[in-house]
Amino acid sequence: MRKAFLLPILACLFLATAAHAATVRVTVHNFEFSPAVVNIQPGDTVIWSNIGGTHNVASDDGTTFSNEPTIAPWSFSHTFNTPGSFPYHCEVHPSLMQGVVNVAGGPPSAPTNLQAQAISTTAIRLTWGNANGETSYRIEMKTLGGTFQQVATADADETSADVTGLAPGTGYIFRVRAENSAGNSAFTSEVLAATDAPIAACVPDSTTLCVNNGRFQVRTHWRSTTQSGDATAVALDFAPDSGLFYFFSSTNIEMLVKVLNACVPALGNKYWVFYAATTNVELTVTVIDSLTGKTRVYFNPLNTAALPVQDTNAFSTCP
Repeated sequence: MRKAFLLPILACLFLATAAHAATVRVTVHNFEFSPAVVNIQPGDTVIWSNIGGTHNVASDDGTTFSNEPTIAPWSFSHTFNTPGSFPYHCEVHPSLMQGVVNVAGGPPSAPTNLQAQAISTTAIRLTWGNANGETSYRIEMKTLGGTFQQVATADADETSADVTGLAPGTGYIFRVRAENSAGNSAFTSEVLAATDAPIAACVPDSTTLCVNNGRFQVRTHWRSTTQSGDATAVALDFAPDSGLFYFFSSTNIEMLVKVLNACVPALGNKYWVFYAATTNVELTVTVIDSLTGKTRVYFNPLNTAALPVQDTNAFSTCP
């Protein structure tokens, strides 16, 4: 009797599920998917229809769904039973044709393209590309060489936040993730940015270089597993755009740095910062434009061979 009683219930559940399943259509034409973003429920089906051009659809993970590229008109469908975000693209035109299917019930997709820019001596503005399915954002920050801590939140659909109360002329690293009741997205890529410094003339001393006609202040802080300190500066009178630093001994030069005037249209109207360090200690290199307070900070983690830096977008503060 129990089995006979259960069969109608199961049949009703199946019919109810089928009745609620929806179909969403996406047109493939003119090098785009329309709509490019689809929001559905588990069990729904997406049908792509190509009405012109050689295209296909392929999930970014390479396994969830795909069809073969062809110029003939075609239709392709996939039923999504698992919550989550499923980005996809056309394999023939991957940089032009991208889309995403968001299936409700899972964690949100990750925010994209995190950017950070100083807006004062104590604040940095973060901007990012909107996630999908989020109810809020978690914003984390760490000092150079430190550990991440939450410093702010943002509401759903927000794509910017100001982090305030920071130290002047100081570098920080940021990351952002989306959250909802089902879980969290992956974090964005980490971004380093520095607050502005107070505007003041550069004054050379034992740990400070003033290069490029004294306009740019350069200082370096270092840390090994057993010691730390401010690097000793060695000015080069015969090369005023450049300077040297050493950490442990004056007989052991560790670093060459230079700030170059590229304030001509052919070179992008920038000041460039180049440096090379022959070390694997932790490095924090701070360069300040004394006329504007704009600051660039470069960081090398401990026990990592320092890579050369050739920053041709360092300062947009010409002339």
